[in-house]
Amino acid sequence: MAELSYAAPHAIPLRRQRIPPMTWLVAASIPVLAFLLVPILIVVPMAFTRGQILIFPPQLFSVRPFTDLFGDASWMSSALDSLKIGLLATAIAVTVGVSAAMALHNSKLIFKGMLVAVILLPIMIPAIVMALGFYLFFQRIGLTGSWQAIAFAHSVAITPYVFIATQASLAGVDPTLPRAARSLGAGALDVFLSVYWPAIKPGVIGGGIFAFIGSFDEIVISLFLSGPGVVPLPVQMYTSLQNDLTPKVAAVSAMLFLLSLMGLAAQAYQHRSRVNKSKFE
Repeated sequence: MAELSYAAPHAIPLRRQRIPPMTWLVAASIPVLAFLLVPILIVVPMAFTRGQILIFPPQLFSVRPFTDLFGDASWMSSALDSLKIGLLATAIAVTVGVSAAMALHNSKLIFKGMLVAVILLPIMIPAIVMALGFYLFFQRIGLTGSWQAIAFAHSVAITPYVFIATQASLAGVDPTLPRAARSLGAGALDVFLSVYWPAIKPGVIGGGIFAFIGSFDEIVISLFLSGPGVVPLPVQMYTSLQNDLTPKVAAVSAMLFLLSLMGLAAQAYQHRSRVNKSKFE
């Protein structure tokens, strides 16, 4: 009897499971994020130390650094100086940044790119170069050491933030809407308030928030332009780190960190509200 033979089935090679590229990206991002965030997060518990100097790990738990901070007239004066400087610098930056973005929007100027580059120049050149230039300029006219001079210098450094945010918002404006408004007899101010402002308001507010934060923690320009009567908060922190290294520095740092988080939260809430509103329209 003939034997029946069966052909062995071909072995199906097992495919090696490939790790998605996004997984590699996340894995590579974790150490970078940890490197960026851990030093910031360390400051928060150090602000509640019971010790008299800054050491790590801190001796928890006490709010004495905050009470000492608010009871120190020099620190409160520095905080007030930074607040005045930040508000004036932000007001100037918003005015100049929005005006420049509106003027260059849909402009056909041949040198438009050059003008944009000039506006963005403060974020491209080293801060110490700008600080030295401002110092020589204000020393020449006798304004070195005034908070108004520092605010003006800060406004130059933070205007690009407002300009970029406003320009991004203007990109979503339908170019037919301003023409339609003008054809109906609307003036320049009416066109701005009814057509442009609703579109650019989130960008202006967001850019203004980041501009204020940028001015509030600017130290290089402040070091060059501050004087005995005007000591912004970052300069006071730098001086304290060099001299006494008290926990008040950590308390201020924690409060500035909270201020930054509040700015980001406000911007995120505004963006989410705008998205939800657009869904119902």
